[in-house]
Amino acid sequence: MSLPATLPMKIVNDSTINVPVVGYGTWAAGGTGWCKEATLTALRAGYRHLDCAWKYGVDEEVGAAIRESGIPRSEIFITTKFWPQFAAPDNVEKCLDLVLKSMGVDYIDLYLAHWPLALKAKKNIATAKAFPDATTDDLAIQTNADGKEAVDLRNCAANIAEAGGAKGSFIPTWQAMTELVATGKCRAVGVSNFSIPQLQELLPYTSHVPISCNQIEAHPWLPNDELLSFMKHHDILGAVYSPFAGQKESGDKLLEDPTVVNVAKKNDMGVGQALQSWAVMRGTIPLGKSQNPERIKANLAVKKLSQNDYDAITNLKLKGDEGRTIDFSEYWGVKLFV
Repeated sequence: MSLPATLPMKIVNDSTINVPVVGYGTWAAGGTGWCKEATLTALRAGYRHLDCAWKYGVDEEVGAAIRESGIPRSEIFITTKFWPQFAAPDNVEKCLDLVLKSMGVDYIDLYLAHWPLALKAKKNIATAKAFPDATTDDLAIQTNADGKEAVDLRNCAANIAEAGGAKGSFIPTWQAMTELVATGKCRAVGVSNFSIPQLQELLPYTSHVPISCNQIEAHPWLPNDELLSFMKHHDILGAVYSPFAGQKESGDKLLEDPTVVNVAKKNDMGVGQALQSWAVMRGTIPLGKSQNPERIKANLAVKKLSQNDYDAITNLKLKGDEGRTIDFSEYWGVKLFV
């Protein structure tokens, strides 16, 4: 039995659209020179789902790859996200406009809030720029006296604001996002890195435009079972970044775990291919990234694992948040995953 090629995502007016079940992640540390060729390789290999974000600083390269591929825009599902300095309701559309202009496309399929947090924006927010080594001035982010990025608790998720001793809400931002669907600039809206309480804050305001997706970190070390179960109950599609996890402080890597390596070998797969297959079997959309042409191709070719192999990978779960590899809580001085 093969795995599905798409998963349904709920959008406006109780409609659904089919989302390609494997996405190509376009984030990478360092420069941006790799992105056009790698994205073009992905598209030519058969990817039809690109996971992007304004903060990645590669919108021009992604757009160039799409045009050079010759694949009609309508056949490619594009996700993008706004960084927290765009989270004030008046700024949400500004980030989307920047993405559309840089990428050279007329619309985005899925527009996400990157974090349940807001940062205070500078006056140049409408012309903000993201690129490697961009300063807070380039990014249009206000800073505190200590030079740290200034958090705007008023526009953060309620529980983050409360933990910071303030009253805040993400609801006005969410409502501004939902209004963008009617403009035709995006087909659907959603969130990223939202916890159950943070989703619960928004759910009463989704009768017309739903939370189509919550993009979260999830992999065998951090399966996020409870959150994914809640999302499934509320018809929120789960897309998962870092499906290969990161590196532990000990130096251990999930991609080198003996169990994962053994499952991959048994099934004549690459280790990334095995982990992406595990993710799809859970009903989630993995967003693996690679700059290696062979691994790019292999990671798309997901296959159904035997129950024993699936369970072996599942049993790699670590306690609590021990497996989390992406967390800006300390950097921003707030508790994000609450």
